[in-house]
This record gives sequence, structure tokens and C-alpha cells, in this order.
Amino acid sequence: MNFLIENLSMICGSYEAEIRKYKKVIGKSGETWLYAIQDNSADNIYVSDKNPNSDGFGGRTLEFILEDGTILPLKAPWHSNAGALFNDTGIDLRDKHLTFVVIALDRKMKSTKRGYLIEMIEVIYKDEHPIISEYNRGEKIAQKLANELNRPVICYSQGISGSSNGMIEPTIKEK
Repeated sequence: MNFLIENLSMICGSYEAEIRKYKKVIGKSGETWLYAIQDNSADNIYVSDKNPNSDGFGGRTLEFILEDGTILPLKAPWHSNAGALFNDTGIDLRDKHLTFVVIALDRKMKSTKRGYLIEMIEVIYKDEHPIISEYNRGEKIAQKLANELNRPVICYSQGISGSSNGMIEPTIKEK
């Protein structure tokens, strides 16, 4: 079985940030952290930057809706990640990413009028639907399969903020 991947449309990061509700926490660093109130909360984590020259979101002020309904304006916040949130606050959302994974034995890339098309050839693993998990779940599954098959596999992993598509080589196991 093969699987086709077309280049995906882009999303507007500031729009995606401003349409959600957030929990707010102050980290050990003194920075303000916001994480979305949703099942895949790790996909929408933002952090303030006390540096007056910060240029997250092009220096724009974003308005975040907090869980109590108040609006928190943050100038030039950064889209961040669950690991950084955990390190600064102790809040662990590292397994709260929405990901979709396909693993195959080969791939072909073709140019099209709209961009490109990737054909995953001889699919050996494919999610039925996106799954809430660790961000690198696809790479872990691909590494296990590459080791079991003792050959490279192609891993496609798609999340809210983008996708990756690359070869995973088997690792040498020590006895």
C-alpha cells in the first residue's frame, strides 16, 4: 500500500494563538507562560520575553484569552515547546502533541503545479487518525521498525505546526 502526501497549506500563527483559551503560569525565570486548554495543549504554548527588543511574531502584540475570560496582551511572545515549559514551570505536557505518522520502505517526490507530492511506497505503519502523544513518536516507531527490519525506513510525521519526512537508519545493537 502507498500513501500520498501533498504540500499542506500554511496556517496563520497569530490567528491560531488568539482563538484559544489558556492557562497562565509564571516560570522560575519570571517569564509568563501560556498553554492552551485543549487535549493537545503542547501544540499551543507561548512565552513572554522580558527583552524589550524581542521580536516574536514580528514584534506584534497578541491578545490571549485566559481561562477566566480576561484578555492578556503580550508584546512579541514566542511560540514555545513542552520541554521548555516543563523546565521552567514543572508542568509536563510533553505527551500532549497531536501527531499523524506514516512509515514506509521508500518514497518518491514529484513536482506539481501546486508545489510537490510525496508518495510513501510500501507503507508498513500508518495511523488511522492523528494521535495525542509525544512529538517524536513517529521517529521512535520508525527506529523500532528499522531495527527490526535491519534496513532504513522513511518516516513522515505531521503535527499542528509542520511536518518532517526523512530516513531512519537501523542502529547497531550492542551485545
